[in-house]
Amino acid sequence: MPWRNVNMLALDTNILVRLLTNDNPVQAQRVQESLDVELTAGRECLVGHIVLCELVWVLMRLYGYTVLQCQQAVASLLGFAGLRFESMPTVLAAFKAWQREGGDWADHLIGAHMQALGCTAVLTLDKRASRQTTHQLLGL
Repeated sequence: MPWRNVNMLALDTNILVRLLTNDNPVQAQRVQESLDVELTAGRECLVGHIVLCELVWVLMRLYGYTVLQCQQAVASLLGFAGLRFESMPTVLAAFKAWQREGGDWADHLIGAHMQALGCTAVLTLDKRASRQTTHQLLGL
């Protein structure tokens, strides 16, 4: 793994939610201070695929964000100094497809990830997901 680093912290979804929403100013300040410590020490923090999927789900379901607002939130994280993303080319491919086509973020990330692993398609029963070029509907 090219990003393997024993001194790197991984971030949980709730850390990113505090950073983006500032819904709890005390916690948001602590999050920012902790990230600043890592940056000052020259370390990055890792954001995994699962965390990105959960983040969008939380923002939409619990905070009422629209797809566009979620896309803006993810875009801001992608440009945030000190954050490193699991398989950045995969995340970027999924993000561009999500912006272009809309739909479900997790489906786009799953499709991009599976393509990066060499799969021709993701076999699915989900008609909406099957509209993406990365997915193939299982006919019943």
